[in-house]
Amino acid sequence: MFVRFAGAVVVIALIALAGIRLEQRNLELRRAVGLQHYRLEVLERRHALHRLKVQQLGAPARMIESLESGQLQVVAPVRNDTQTAGTRIARDPASTRSLR
Repeated sequence: MFVRFAGAVVVIALIALAGIRLEQRNLELRRAVGLQHYRLEVLERRHALHRLKVQQLGAPARMIESLESGQLQVVAPVRNDTQTAGTRIARDPASTRSLR
């Protein structure tokens, strides 16, 4: 009679240990899936940033192509006749005021 009782207790203990092991494995897999989702989001964000950078770097080439094909018109900027201090110094340093 004692042998049957001890056998039943051992079977119940083994089933409980197997359940605990399965739960641990389940949690490990959930952590792994969560980490993969996070990495996927990071990679998607990085991919979007790289695509934006490629579009920005490719913009001058597209502009040159449209200029050469005549689709884009170039308008000359309006020039002011006023001189800046830097151009005065470069042309005639003696005409500028001294800071002393």
